[in-house]
Amino acid sequence: MTHCSDNEKDEQSDDDGAQRLQENLKKTSKGGKHVSFPPDGQIVSGFAEHKNADRKGERLDHRSCEALEVVLKSLHFDFINLQAAQLEENSVCLSRLDVCNVPMVDYPALALSKALLTSRLTVLHLHNAQLSGMPLYTLVGALKVNRALRELHLTNNLLNSYQDALQLGDLLRYNTTLRTLELSRNAVADAGLEELCDGLRRQTAGLKLLLLRNNQITAKGMVHLAKTLPLLKVLQVLDLAENVLGDEGVQDLRTPLMVNCSLLQLGLAQTNITCEGAVALAEVLAENCHIQRLDLSQNPVRVGGLMALSLALRINCSLDSLDLDQVPPEEQDQFLMETQTRLRSEIRQSCLANARRLSRLPTDPSEADGAR
Repeated sequence: MTHCSDNEKDEQSDDDGAQRLQENLKKTSKGGKHVSFPPDGQIVSGFAEHKNADRKGERLDHRSCEALEVVLKSLHFDFINLQAAQLEENSVCLSRLDVCNVPMVDYPALALSKALLTSRLTVLHLHNAQLSGMPLYTLVGALKVNRALRELHLTNNLLNSYQDALQLGDLLRYNTTLRTLELSRNAVADAGLEELCDGLRRQTAGLKLLLLRNNQITAKGMVHLAKTLPLLKVLQVLDLAENVLGDEGVQDLRTPLMVNCSLLQLGLAQTNITCEGAVALAEVLAENCHIQRLDLSQNPVRVGGLMALSLALRINCSLDSLDLDQVPPEEQDQFLMETQTRLRSEIRQSCLANARRLSRLPTDPSEADGAR
C-alpha cells in the first residue's frame, strides 16, 4: 500500500479537478462558446489578470452590458472583442455634459477635444471655463469635424474680439450641424461680431439660435449684421440684449430685417432704444410677416414709440409676443399716462389675436401675456 502525503493529495485533487474542467469545456465548446483561463503563472492568490475578453458573435443586450460592466469593475483586460455583438444603436450613452466653473486649460481641454472627435454628445455646457485662447482653439478644432453636437454654451469665458472670435467664425464656416451657440457675457465686441457674421453667411443649414447678450457690441457692429441678415436662411433666434445699440443701431437693421425670412425671435432688451428706435421697429413689423417675438423690455419707449408699434400690429399678422417693461416709463401729464396705458392694452390684444389666429395661444389664459 502506498501512502500519499497531504501535498501529493492536493496535487492529485487539483489534477482531477482540472481534468473534469477540461471535459466540461469540451462539452460547452459544442455550443459555440469558449472560455479560457490564464496560465498558472499569471494567477496569484486566486486573482487573474485577463489579457483579453472575446465576445465576438454574441448578442449583447442591455442586460448583458450591465453584467459586463460589473465584470469590468473587478477584472482588467488589455483587449475586448465585441465584433458582431449586435449592440443596439439606442444603447445608453452620454448626451449632455456640464463642465461649468471648471478651468478647461492644458490637459482637460485636450482630453475633451479628443473625446469630441468620436463622441455622440449633443449638449455641452462650458460656462466660466477659462476657454479664451488655446483651449478654445483646441475645442473648435474638434468641433469642425464633429457631427453630433447640437448645443454649445460658452457663457462668461472672457472670449475676445480677436483670436477667439476668429475661431468661432471658423466654427460657423465648417460646422453645419450645431443648432445653438450661446456666447453671452463675453467680449466679442464689434470686431468679433464681424467674424461671426462672416461665418453665419456660410450657414446654409445648421445654426438656429445665436445668443450674444452682454458682449460689448455697439451700433458700429450692426453694420456687419445688416449685411448678413438678408442672407440668413436658417437662423431663427438672435439675442442682442444688454448691448449698447441705441436708435442708430436699430436704424441700420431696419431694412435688412424687413427682407429677412428666417428670424422668428429678436431680443433687444436693455439696448438703449427710445421712441425713435421703436418707430423703426414698427416699420419692420409692418413689412415682415415672420417675426413672432420681439423683446423691448428695459428700454425707455414712451407714447410715440408705443403708438407706432400699435399701428404696425394692425397690419402685422405674425407677432404674438411683444415684451415691454411691466412698469411703464413715467409721463409728464395724466393724458399721456392714460394714452400709454391704452396703447399697451391695444398691443397686448393684437398679439393675442395673432396667437389665436396661428394657434400659438397658451392653454392657460394667465400665461397669455403677449406684451408685459
